[in-house]
Amino acid sequence: MKVANEKNIAWLQVTAGQGPKECAWVVAQLERVILHAAEKVGFFAQRVEALAFDKLLRKQSVIETDAYLSLLIRLEGNDVYQFSQEWIGTIKWQGESPYRPKHKRLNWFVGIASVVMTESQKTELGCLSTEVDFESMRAKGPGGQHVNKTNSAVRATHRPTGLQVRVESDRSQHRNKQIALERLQLLLLQKSSDDKKSKEHARWLQHYDVNRGNPIRTFYGKKFVENY
Repeated sequence: MKVANEKNIAWLQVTAGQGPKECAWVVAQLERVILHAAEKVGFFAQRVEALAFDKLLRKQSVIETDAYLSLLIRLEGNDVYQFSQEWIGTIKWQGESPYRPKHKRLNWFVGIASVVMTESQKTELGCLSTEVDFESMRAKGPGGQHVNKTNSAVRATHRPTGLQVRVESDRSQHRNKQIALERLQLLLLQKSSDDKKSKEHARWLQHYDVNRGNPIRTFYGKKFVENY
């Protein structure tokens, strides 16, 4: 049970699963919608990781793609748990393909999964930090005229397991270190196969097959307008 007004961190993974590029386009549209909805109610929201649908665009930092295989969004705020729950499930977009004119298919599906970090889990990050080595580097992704001029990006390595994460979503190196610790904590939960709850957390970290039935939200047209 979640405590009212408890300040938590929630992670949403939006994925196109095994769908075509149109589904990856929907993932990109959902990022905009989710960030706007979160900020509108006072949550701090940011994209932490993104995997471009087109493989050629995954290792470059010049072109901002319009289609993602998956996105990882971090949310922070009071009662953020309830907000994240409202997005979990299958999302449907009904519209003409932006890539294949006159394509007969009009219904496209993506999936959203979530995990919430509670206050008790956040306190464990202090212990985790003693097992982690940090390396600073220049950010390489798009993000403004100053993004590549400071060593704000970090690579965190968990010494006992060798797990590594790279974070460059914030211009603050301190913030990126904090997020890197959180990501490592989630990966360690995934790695722990003996814990049932960890297995549940692990599912959202994978590019899972999207269920096409019973969408929880439906959007329409190129303007990506939701049908309530």
